Amino acid sequence: MGVRVGRHVGGITLNPLEYLLGSDGEPKMFETEEKAKEFLREYGWTDEEMYWLVFEQAD
Repeated sequence: MGVRVGRHVGGITLNPLEYLLGSDGEPKMFETEEKAKEFLREYGWTDEEMYWLVFEQAD
């Protein structure tokens, strides 16, 4: 169980989610939402930019 990070295609909430992918081409999984946010901050994402992301619990 973990958290994956997605965003709606084109920023339109009616569109499906596209996910942050790992090196294997599968959605990258994080232990917690906070760990995902820490990872994104390392790559220059701000809290304001992350507002539009979806942090989804996944098996």
